[in-house]
Amino acid sequence: MYFGTQYYRPPFPGSADWDRDLKLISATGFNIVKLWAVWSWIERKPGEFYFQDLDELICRCESLGLSVVLNLVPEGAPYWLEREHPDACYCGHDGSRLPFSGAANLPSGGWPGLCRDKPEVEALANRFLAAVAGRYADSAAIVGFDVWNEPHIDPAFDYPDVLFCYCDHSRRKFADWLKRTYGTVEKLNRVWHRAYSEWDDATAPVRFGTYPDMIDWRRFWLENHADWLSSRVRAVKEAAPAKTAMTHVPFSGYLGQCGEGGLGQTLTDEFLLAGRVEHFGLTSFPKWLMNNDFVQHLMHVELVAAAADGKPFWQTELQSGGGLWGIEGSPVATPEEIRLWNWNAIAGGAQGVLYWQWRPEPSGLESPGFGLTALDGGPSERTAAAGEIARKLLLEHCGFHGAGRVPAANGIYVSRNADLFAFAAGRGEKLYAQGLYGAYSAAVDAGIPVRFVHGDHLPRALAEGLKVLYVPVPFALSAEETAELSRFAAGGGRLVLEACAGMYDESGTIRPRSLVHELFGLESLELSIAERVEWEWSNPRGERETEAGARYRQDLTGTAEGIEVIGHFADGCPAAGRMAFGSGEAVWVGTLPSVAYARFGKPERSSFIAQCFENRSYEDINVLGADGKLIYRLFATANALHLVVVNYGEVPAAIRYRWKGGEEETRAVPPRDGAVYTRTIG
Repeated sequence: MYFGTQYYRPPFPGSADWDRDLKLISATGFNIVKLWAVWSWIERKPGEFYFQDLDELICRCESLGLSVVLNLVPEGAPYWLEREHPDACYCGHDGSRLPFSGAANLPSGGWPGLCRDKPEVEALANRFLAAVAGRYADSAAIVGFDVWNEPHIDPAFDYPDVLFCYCDHSRRKFADWLKRTYGTVEKLNRVWHRAYSEWDDATAPVRFGTYPDMIDWRRFWLENHADWLSSRVRAVKEAAPAKTAMTHVPFSGYLGQCGEGGLGQTLTDEFLLAGRVEHFGLTSFPKWLMNNDFVQHLMHVELVAAAADGKPFWQTELQSGGGLWGIEGSPVATPEEIRLWNWNAIAGGAQGVLYWQWRPEPSGLESPGFGLTALDGGPSERTAAAGEIARKLLLEHCGFHGAGRVPAANGIYVSRNADLFAFAAGRGEKLYAQGLYGAYSAAVDAGIPVRFVHGDHLPRALAEGLKVLYVPVPFALSAEETAELSRFAAGGGRLVLEACAGMYDESGTIRPRSLVHELFGLESLELSIAERVEWEWSNPRGERETEAGARYRQDLTGTAEGIEVIGHFADGCPAAGRMAFGSGEAVWVGTLPSVAYARFGKPERSSFIAQCFENRSYEDINVLGADGKLIYRLFATANALHLVVVNYGEVPAAIRYRWKGGEEETRAVPPRDGAVYTRTIG
């Protein structure tokens, strides 16, 4: 397990501070630092590499017993590259072309680099990656190379209303992708609803309007980005085969930086990217970008940990001070918040936490933000809090190191197709992100552990113990998805579908038979829109409860045997039903309770969503009761089970539980804190 901090991003901090700073980092209780290797700083002239600062820093770290991750950053590109390859500048849908400049996170300039879709640019960038990796391949201090800092289309953060990249190289690559995907112009015409006579007629869309072309354009870019990552990994592993190749995403693309989605615009798909590296991570700034929402931070962690799929996972960047300051400033993290965010990361599955960053930034829009220390580099209350939790988890919970997440019995379904459809249909993914967030929040508020199940992982979910799968905002699903969801129910699971499940196919075209039709044998009669949709239902105890839905009301028609109507809209029409399906059960609700939960907040009584889940999430432990604002997750090592409990409330809270075959235990957890309780097995 690792605890540490980002330290050096050239040219800051200056060399006069290195000795003092690194000794204080070690004395704080940290065991790792992250250093940036920026292309513009290292290869100032073609083929000439400057490594003196990194050589000295790595040597000093090794002498102090500090491990090192090197962040490789070709996005800060040397200016000679732009002169040699001006045709590879990033281009927006609006015709904009981005020359090199400085950026908030790259004081040495060269941002945003060039588009790697030009082969010559990719080769030169990979030459830089290989040069750095090769130089430090035998360094005992280096534990790995972070080959891409926060994978996303780099201009996206600064230009949120512009789609990238429309350079000639990306357009040609997209044309080749279309040919591989569809094979013939005739097949492309059928999917895109066009009448092209030849391949050259099909171009990347520059506006929203028709769904299939925009969905394909973004799908191409998600796959293209994953291929970019693979290319970086190959360059590093060929030069340093014994070192770990890793990356860390800026957020879950499905939830988005501020909880409004990010897959289609920033092109960050953690479930595509994680498979290309050996070690995966996440950046989180809960106070700056998440409105200090505990649930949103934990959700990002658990989504990205689910994408890591058992690979080592870190909270690779965690807010330590303020955020992006500028002249207006940004709130600074408190010691209590830092402690709580650490426990969030651990509960979500992180086996390491690195702060962004050690010292406050001295110049640019990030100044004077982000520092864990005081302005002069000396210790602060935040430093003390970070050191305290590092020592606790590194020294007092050694048996927890390397523990793997035990899959919960309850799951929330995540669909790439549903997300891309939301992007194409709404010029953003807010509705889909709200659905995921609302379903997750309902589980957290009810004290029910859940996991995220992506469509890529669905075929094995039943075998991994999944019993209930809640499917929010599922407007567009592929044929493969609908088949797997049906198999989950038929195999013994409880499948809960919100309105319009699978109404569209993955290209964004209404299909003849939706998933609701296939499962229940009913047709969609009408769709209506309202900000709030009132309905009531009979809960598992037979009690009538009033619920809220959002945006959509779906009315079904037809007759089918075995359907039990369990809910009605205010006018008496059926709003929810369930039926046996194979060895399991299918449930349908004709509105979006998940979006309602996100928009209107927690209802007075337990929500419909929470009551769809199983009360017991783990076989090896039965949680009998939890006070206040507690979340818990179960982990396992070879010879022990570990219960991680986090109290995100303002007052002490207690949890009562019984290990399988054990006695009832009660534990109290201090406010804004966490704990690990271990049971030896075997």
